[in-house]
Amino acid sequence: MKSAMRMSACGLFALALVGLGACGGTDDRPATWSYVHAAIIAPNCTTSACHSELSKTAGLNFETPESAYIFLTGRVCDGTTGVEPPPRNFVTPFRPAESKLMYLLLGTELETMPPDVPLPEADIDLIERWILEGAQCN
Repeated sequence: MKSAMRMSACGLFALALVGLGACGGTDDRPATWSYVHAAIIAPNCTTSACHSELSKTAGLNFETPESAYIFLTGRVCDGTTGVEPPPRNFVTPFRPAESKLMYLLLGTELETMPPDVPLPEADIDLIERWILEGAQCN
């Protein structure tokens, strides 16, 4: 019993240290599409019940960086438009306040995305920074 309590106390202490470190520092993660897709979009939005190739909820498939970028920005990675199916334009480059994606992530729309567990604030901030920097496909 004491051993389990010690392990639990050590785990809580380690978690507290990680939390304190996250609050006090700057986010050094890159605000690049390749990072945002791999670290945030793919693991949180492409679950079997959401925007995967299998389910395509709301007609959106975010499994590959290319398909997610097209659906979110209305552009392909070379910057051209005219993509089939028609883009949804959830992201307005340089303007997070005009980007529907931000409203969905922050829960200021009818529903919050992802619906089961909202993204951590640091992840939302990184997506906002990506949009502020032009929502480039890099």
